[in-house]
Amino acid sequence: LPILPRPDVKGRTEILQWYLNKIKCDHTIDPEIIARGTVGFSGAELENLVNQSALKAAVDGKDVVTMKELEFAKDKILMGPERRSVLIDNKNKTITAYHESGHAIIAYYTKDAMPINKATIMPRGPTLGHVSLLPENDRWSETKSQLLAQMDVSMGGRVAEEIIFGSEYITTGASSDFDSATKIAKMMVTKFGMSEKLGVMTYSDTAKLSPETQAAIEQEIRGLLKDSYDRAQSILKSHAKEHKNLAEALLTYETLDAKEIQIILEGKKLR
Repeated sequence: LPILPRPDVKGRTEILQWYLNKIKCDHTIDPEIIARGTVGFSGAELENLVNQSALKAAVDGKDVVTMKELEFAKDKILMGPERRSVLIDNKNKTITAYHESGHAIIAYYTKDAMPINKATIMPRGPTLGHVSLLPENDRWSETKSQLLAQMDVSMGGRVAEEIIFGSEYITTGASSDFDSATKIAKMMVTKFGMSEKLGVMTYSDTAKLSPETQAAIEQEIRGLLKDSYDRAQSILKSHAKEHKNLAEALLTYETLDAKEIQIILEGKKLR
Protein backbone atom coordinates (compact mmCIF):
# COMPACT_ATOMS: atom_id res chain seq x y z
CA LEU A 1 0.00 0.00 0.00
CA PRO A 2 1.33 3.47 -0.80
CA ILE A 3 1.89 5.65 2.27
CA LEU A 4 0.00 8.91 1.94
CA PRO A 5 1.87 11.96 3.21
CA ARG A 6 0.23 13.88 6.05
CA PRO A 7 -1.76 16.85 4.73
CA ASP A 8 -0.17 20.29 4.71
CA VAL A 9 -1.89 23.37 6.14
CA LYS A 10 -3.99 23.86 2.98
CA GLY A 11 -5.02 20.20 2.99
CA ARG A 12 -5.87 20.29 6.69
CA THR A 13 -8.00 23.42 6.19
CA GLU A 14 -9.96 21.70 3.42
CA ILE A 15 -10.41 18.47 5.42
CA LEU A 16 -11.64 20.44 8.45
CA GLN A 17 -14.04 22.42 6.26
CA TRP A 18 -15.40 19.16 4.80
CA TYR A 19 -16.18 17.72 8.25
CA LEU A 20 -17.42 21.05 9.63
CA ASN A 21 -19.97 21.24 6.80
CA LYS A 22 -21.59 18.13 8.27
CA ILE A 23 -22.31 19.71 11.67
CA LYS A 24 -23.95 22.91 12.91
CA CYS A 25 -21.25 25.57 13.15
CA ASP A 26 -20.94 29.20 14.04
CA HIS A 27 -20.41 31.23 10.84
CA THR A 28 -17.32 32.94 12.35
CA ILE A 29 -15.33 29.69 12.52
CA ASP A 30 -11.97 29.90 10.76
CA PRO A 31 -10.75 26.35 9.99
CA GLU A 32 -7.35 27.68 8.89
CA ILE A 33 -6.51 28.74 12.48
CA ILE A 34 -7.12 25.17 13.69
CA ALA A 35 -5.24 23.82 10.66
CA ARG A 36 -2.19 25.93 11.51
CA GLY A 37 -2.14 24.49 15.03
CA THR A 38 -2.48 20.83 13.97
CA VAL A 39 0.78 20.15 12.10
CA GLY A 40 1.17 16.41 11.48
CA PHE A 41 -2.52 15.54 11.97
CA SER A 42 -4.00 12.95 9.59
CA GLY A 43 -7.46 13.22 8.02
CA ALA A 44 -8.85 10.75 10.58
CA GLU A 45 -7.41 12.79 13.48
CA LEU A 46 -8.99 15.96 12.07
CA GLU A 47 -12.34 14.16 11.79
CA ASN A 48 -11.95 13.10 15.43
CA LEU A 49 -11.20 16.72 16.37
CA VAL A 50 -14.45 17.93 14.76
CA ASN A 51 -16.43 15.12 16.42
CA GLN A 52 -14.92 15.93 19.83
CA SER A 53 -15.84 19.60 19.40
CA ALA A 54 -19.45 18.68 18.53
CA LEU A 55 -19.58 16.48 21.63
CA LYS A 56 -18.23 19.30 23.80
CA ALA A 57 -20.87 21.71 22.40
CA ALA A 58 -23.62 19.17 23.16
CA VAL A 59 -22.37 18.60 26.71
CA ASP A 60 -22.28 22.37 27.30
CA GLY A 61 -25.81 22.73 25.94
CA LYS A 62 -24.82 24.77 22.89
CA ASP A 63 -26.70 24.65 19.57
CA VAL A 64 -23.64 25.25 17.40
CA VAL A 65 -19.91 24.52 17.46
CA THR A 66 -17.70 27.61 17.85
CA MET A 67 -13.92 28.17 17.75
CA LYS A 68 -13.92 27.63 21.51
CA GLU A 69 -15.05 23.99 21.17
CA LEU A 70 -12.61 23.37 18.30
CA GLU A 71 -9.70 24.75 20.34
CA PHE A 72 -10.83 22.64 23.30
CA ALA A 73 -10.88 19.48 21.16
CA LYS A 74 -7.46 20.28 19.63
CA ASP A 75 -5.90 20.72 23.08
CA LYS A 76 -7.52 17.53 24.36
CA ILE A 77 -6.02 15.53 21.48
CA LEU A 78 -2.58 17.19 21.72
CA MET A 79 -2.18 17.35 25.50
CA GLY A 80 -4.73 15.12 27.18
CA PRO A 81 -7.97 15.97 29.00
CA GLU A 82 -8.42 18.97 31.27
CA ARG A 83 -7.83 18.25 34.94
CA ARG A 84 -10.54 20.44 36.39
CA SER A 85 -10.59 18.35 39.54
CA VAL A 86 -6.98 19.23 40.30
CA LEU A 87 -6.90 21.58 43.23
CA ILE A 88 -4.13 24.06 42.66
CA ASP A 89 -3.45 26.42 45.54
CA ASN A 90 -3.44 30.14 44.87
CA LYS A 91 0.33 30.45 45.20
CA ASN A 92 0.96 27.92 42.41
CA LYS A 93 -1.82 29.36 40.29
CA THR A 94 -0.26 32.80 40.57
CA ILE A 95 3.20 31.46 39.68
CA THR A 96 1.69 29.66 36.65
CA ALA A 97 -0.12 32.83 35.54
CA TYR A 98 3.10 34.91 35.65
CA HIS A 99 5.07 32.05 34.05
CA GLU A 100 2.68 31.66 31.08
CA SER A 101 2.34 35.45 30.75
CA GLY A 102 6.15 35.58 30.55
CA HIS A 103 6.12 33.32 27.47
CA ALA A 104 3.28 35.35 25.93
CA ILE A 105 4.94 38.75 26.51
CA ILE A 106 8.18 37.60 24.86
CA ALA A 107 6.28 36.12 21.91
CA TYR A 108 4.23 39.31 21.50
CA TYR A 109 7.17 41.73 21.59
CA THR A 110 9.75 39.65 19.67
CA LYS A 111 9.83 40.38 15.94
CA ASP A 112 10.47 36.87 14.61
CA ALA A 113 8.46 34.88 17.15
CA MET A 114 5.43 32.93 15.98
CA PRO A 115 2.07 34.65 16.53
CA ILE A 116 0.30 33.79 19.81
CA ASN A 117 -2.81 31.66 19.57
CA LYS A 118 -3.79 31.61 23.24
CA ALA A 119 -2.62 31.36 26.84
CA THR A 120 -4.18 29.29 29.60
CA ILE A 121 -3.60 28.30 33.21
CA MET A 122 -6.02 25.39 32.94
CA PRO A 123 -4.16 22.17 33.89
CA ARG A 124 -4.10 19.69 31.04
CA GLY A 125 -2.20 16.39 30.87
CA PRO A 126 1.03 16.86 32.83
CA THR A 127 1.12 20.67 32.49
CA LEU A 128 -0.33 23.39 34.73
CA GLY A 129 -0.73 25.83 31.85
CA HIS A 130 0.58 26.64 28.41
CA VAL A 131 0.91 29.27 25.72
CA SER A 132 0.30 28.05 22.18
CA LEU A 133 1.86 29.79 19.20
CA LEU A 134 0.72 29.40 15.60
CA PRO A 135 3.10 29.30 12.66
CA GLU A 136 1.78 31.31 9.69
CA ASN A 137 2.15 28.11 7.65
CA ASP A 138 3.96 24.77 7.98
CA ARG A 139 7.62 25.54 8.53
CA TRP A 140 10.05 23.41 6.56
CA SER A 141 13.05 25.51 7.45
CA GLU A 142 13.76 28.28 9.91
CA THR A 143 15.99 31.32 9.94
CA LYS A 144 18.52 32.02 12.65
CA SER A 145 16.38 34.87 14.00
CA GLN A 146 13.30 32.60 14.17
CA LEU A 147 15.30 30.05 16.17
CA LEU A 148 16.62 32.75 18.51
CA ALA A 149 13.04 34.00 18.97
CA GLN A 150 11.91 30.47 19.91
CA MET A 151 14.69 30.32 22.50
CA ASP A 152 13.67 33.71 23.92
CA VAL A 153 10.01 32.66 24.18
CA SER A 154 11.08 29.47 25.99
CA MET A 155 13.15 31.54 28.42
CA GLY A 156 10.19 33.84 29.13
CA GLY A 157 8.52 31.56 31.70
CA ARG A 158 11.64 30.98 33.73
CA VAL A 159 12.76 34.60 33.63
CA ALA A 160 9.25 35.73 34.66
CA GLU A 161 9.34 33.49 37.75
CA GLU A 162 12.74 34.86 38.75
CA ILE A 163 11.77 38.51 38.30
CA ILE A 164 8.44 38.21 40.15
CA PHE A 165 9.10 35.61 42.86
CA GLY A 166 12.90 35.47 43.21
CA SER A 167 15.27 32.64 42.24
CA GLU A 168 14.44 30.50 45.29
CA TYR A 169 10.85 30.02 44.05
CA ILE A 170 11.68 28.75 40.57
CA THR A 171 9.45 25.78 39.72
CA THR A 172 10.23 22.57 37.84
CA GLY A 173 7.98 23.89 35.04
CA ALA A 174 10.72 26.38 34.28
CA SER A 175 13.33 23.62 33.82
CA SER A 176 11.49 22.17 30.80
CA ASP A 177 11.67 25.66 29.24
CA PHE A 178 15.45 25.56 29.67
CA ASP A 179 15.49 22.11 28.05
CA SER A 180 13.80 23.33 24.90
CA ALA A 181 15.99 26.46 24.69
CA THR A 182 19.13 24.33 25.18
CA LYS A 183 18.05 21.90 22.43
CA ILE A 184 17.65 24.77 19.96
CA ALA A 185 21.01 26.32 20.93
CA LYS A 186 22.73 22.94 20.59
CA MET A 187 21.26 22.34 17.12
CA MET A 188 22.22 25.84 16.00
CA VAL A 189 25.85 25.22 16.96
CA THR A 190 26.30 21.52 16.03
CA LYS A 191 23.83 20.93 13.17
CA PHE A 192 22.96 24.21 11.45
CA GLY A 193 26.41 25.84 11.34
CA MET A 194 25.02 29.00 12.94
CA SER A 195 27.96 29.70 15.22
CA GLU A 196 30.33 32.44 14.11
CA LYS A 197 33.16 31.02 16.20
CA LEU A 198 32.89 27.39 15.04
CA GLY A 199 31.93 28.24 11.49
CA VAL A 200 29.85 26.41 8.93
CA MET A 201 30.53 22.87 10.04
CA THR A 202 28.30 20.20 11.55
CA TYR A 203 29.35 18.05 14.48
CA SER A 204 27.34 14.83 14.52
CA ASP A 205 28.94 12.81 17.32
CA THR A 206 30.25 15.31 19.84
CA ALA A 207 31.62 12.52 22.06
CA LYS A 208 34.29 11.75 19.42
CA LEU A 209 35.55 15.31 19.24
CA SER A 210 38.67 16.64 20.91
CA PRO A 211 38.19 18.10 24.42
CA GLU A 212 39.03 21.55 23.00
CA THR A 213 36.30 21.38 20.35
CA GLN A 214 33.81 20.00 22.90
CA ALA A 215 34.64 22.90 25.21
CA ALA A 216 34.28 25.40 22.36
CA ILE A 217 30.85 23.96 21.46
CA GLU A 218 29.70 24.12 25.06
CA GLN A 219 30.92 27.69 25.38
CA GLU A 220 29.00 28.70 22.24
CA ILE A 221 25.81 27.02 23.51
CA ARG A 222 26.19 28.76 26.87
CA GLY A 223 26.71 32.08 25.09
CA LEU A 224 23.53 31.67 23.03
CA LEU A 225 21.53 30.76 26.15
CA LYS A 226 22.94 33.65 28.17
CA ASP A 227 22.12 36.16 25.39
CA SER A 228 18.62 34.71 25.07
CA TYR A 229 18.10 34.95 28.83
CA ASP A 230 19.24 38.58 28.81
CA ARG A 231 16.92 39.48 25.92
CA ALA A 232 13.95 37.86 27.69
CA GLN A 233 14.82 39.65 30.93
CA SER A 234 15.10 43.01 29.20
CA ILE A 235 11.66 42.61 27.49
CA LEU A 236 9.94 41.51 30.71
CA LYS A 237 11.49 44.35 32.70
CA SER A 238 10.50 46.97 30.14
CA HIS A 239 6.96 45.54 29.90
CA ALA A 240 6.43 44.88 33.60
CA LYS A 241 3.03 46.59 33.59
CA GLU A 242 1.75 44.53 30.66
CA HIS A 243 3.14 41.37 32.28
CA LYS A 244 1.22 42.07 35.49
CA ASN A 245 -2.00 42.92 33.62
CA LEU A 246 -1.82 39.74 31.57
CA ALA A 247 -1.11 37.53 34.59
CA GLU A 248 -4.03 39.08 36.48
CA ALA A 249 -6.33 38.56 33.48
CA LEU A 250 -5.27 34.90 33.31
CA LEU A 251 -6.04 34.48 37.02
CA THR A 252 -9.52 35.93 36.35
CA TYR A 253 -10.40 34.23 33.04
CA GLU A 254 -8.04 31.18 33.04
CA THR A 255 -7.88 31.12 29.19
CA LEU A 256 -7.30 34.04 26.82
CA ASP A 257 -7.25 33.95 23.03
CA ALA A 258 -5.00 36.02 20.74
CA LYS A 259 -7.48 38.89 20.43
CA GLU A 260 -8.01 39.08 24.21
CA ILE A 261 -4.24 39.03 24.84
CA GLN A 262 -3.81 41.88 22.35
CA ILE A 263 -6.56 43.93 24.05
CA ILE A 264 -4.88 43.52 27.46
CA LEU A 265 -1.40 44.32 26.14
CA GLU A 266 -2.77 47.47 24.52
CA GLY A 267 -3.84 48.52 28.00
CA LYS A 268 -7.57 48.09 27.43
CA LYS A 269 -10.09 46.23 29.59
CA LEU A 270 -11.81 43.04 28.52
CA ARG A 271 -15.58 43.57 28.32
